[in-house]
Amino acid sequence: GGLVAGRGELAEPIVRILFQGAIAAEIPATALADNTPIYHRTLPPVPEYARQAWEWHETQLPTCTVAGIQPHAAQFRPWNQILLDLLETPTIASKRWIYRQYDHQVQNNTVVVPGAADAAIIRLRPQESLPERDATPPSHYTAGVAATVDCNPRYVYLHPYEGAKMAVAEAARNLSCVGAEPLAVTDNLNFGSPETAIGYWQLAEACRGLAEACQALDAPVTGGNVSLYNETLDANGKPQAIYPTPVVGMVGLVADVTRRAGQAWQAGHLIYLLGFGVEDSTPALTLGGSEYLASIHRTVAGMPPLVDFEMERCVQAVCRTGIQQGWVRSAHDCAEGGLAIALAESCVVSQVGAMIQLPLSAATTLRLDRVLFGEGGGRILVSIDPGDRATWESTLHNQLPAAWQWLGTVELDRLQIRTTDNLSLIDLEVNQMGDRWLHSLERRLTA
Repeated sequence: GGLVAGRGELAEPIVRILFQGAIAAEIPATALADNTPIYHRTLPPVPEYARQAWEWHETQLPTCTVAGIQPHAAQFRPWNQILLDLLETPTIASKRWIYRQYDHQVQNNTVVVPGAADAAIIRLRPQESLPERDATPPSHYTAGVAATVDCNPRYVYLHPYEGAKMAVAEAARNLSCVGAEPLAVTDNLNFGSPETAIGYWQLAEACRGLAEACQALDAPVTGGNVSLYNETLDANGKPQAIYPTPVVGMVGLVADVTRRAGQAWQAGHLIYLLGFGVEDSTPALTLGGSEYLASIHRTVAGMPPLVDFEMERCVQAVCRTGIQQGWVRSAHDCAEGGLAIALAESCVVSQVGAMIQLPLSAATTLRLDRVLFGEGGGRILVSIDPGDRATWESTLHNQLPAAWQWLGTVELDRLQIRTTDNLSLIDLEVNQMGDRWLHSLERRLTA
């Protein structure tokens, strides 16, 4: 069987359905494009599971100290141990064991490979003869395309509308972290049955969030697909749907692939946090729906981080400018696992540690677990050469006032995170973190 486009007697586009080479039927193309059935349904009310989840607040967690937290009875866990445990969770751990089993080179045009940055970059092959060996190649020979996919199903489960918006925002942020200008989206909507009230509410609200986010970030949807009825039976024979997972794939343009950034930083460089700061209290930065809450406290609840599109646009624009000007040498999104995980991943990828001093003291009233592991959008971790500090900070003052912080320096062979009064929160060797992050999946899948 197959489909062939053609024209009828009145020059009307038609689609011919072929079977074993013969025309089995002819359908006007407009019937497939413009006159498809439309089902008008009433959006169900917010399900009870979501209402109950939204009632959760971080004050329900045990009190934490500079030393750590006691998530369960008779089980105190220092921040070092929590960071190591989070690094080896499947959501956060390196996916190297998987992608190394496949060819991720594209005729030697892959400029940034998996694991090196928040998005991959492929050089665009010229469609004309290359210049002479000694000639300077035209500027368009250096153009490339960056690509990424993203979605946090836990966010979407807790709040489909906000979770879907975050999927688009984070995909765009991943592209900006390599210096690419986000261009367009394709989506892969994976849901349970839309014939149930919960399933339809999740699907409808997620689609609403995707549409709003794509409009806000000027990223049209150029295609996609839908996979529904993803369910299995629980022990009682009741259908159990997957977490709603509207995966967002996004591509962006890299004007010059020689001006790009990855996650790895270099010894002696300075580390900055762009966007929401360490001390900011905002619904855009929360422990709700976080990996820390799910893995350490075994709780999936709360309101996931809300998207601040104005902050996203400003932070991403400054990051891209810094990369394109050559000031920003590394950039990494603070997403799953929060700030501490982003710092640890950059240490592991570059095999160089960092000395971080957070702008707070031991007397702070902030929850230290939210400071270290709180998740949200509108935040990018970057590093620069000290020689560019004046120019870089001048740019930040002009383009991102009051929304950036200097955090520390790339140095030594360990990650140290301290308060202003020099109390240690995290102190781990890079190799120790690397062992947890790099080998977690293969340990789980080959055991």
